[in-house]
Amino acid sequence: MKQRIQRFSRILKLRENDRQAEQIELAEERREEDAVLHRLDSLKSEKTKAIEDFLGEGERVVSRQEIWFQRQCIDVIEKYIGEGKENLNEVQRRIAGTEERLLERHRDVRVMEGYVDRLKTDERKAFFDVEQVELDDIAVTRYGRLGRLSAGAAKGEDSK
Repeated sequence: MKQRIQRFSRILKLRENDRQAEQIELAEERREEDAVLHRLDSLKSEKTKAIEDFLGEGERVVSRQEIWFQRQCIDVIEKYIGEGKENLNEVQRRIAGTEERLLERHRDVRVMEGYVDRLKTDERKAFFDVEQVELDDIAVTRYGRLGRLSAGAAKGEDSK
């Protein structure tokens, strides 16, 4: 029984390690998501500033080439924002998959913990059952010996 408990305890430990690995991966993906969100925020700020610069240029004389370059700058920023949104969607998709796997690992660990606990409870119960049988045997032996001694003493008194 002890070998069985040890074997399933090792399996439980492996499943706990798998769960911990998933938790670490989820934390890394969350950090990556935060980095992408931060990058998107900075790109949006940059775009807003570029648009303000583009609109503010009406007060002074600028060439068509400068206007075209400013517009190209805004287009490039929009392209980066689009790529960032795609990247964010990919990271969020991976996070959802990792959360699903983590939930499955957590269920596996809980099931295995319950099984190992049940094995340990059964082992303790078997140990206490054996111990009780041994105590009962000792009690019967002592009672039988005392009963014979009392019966012998009673016979000895009767024969006097």
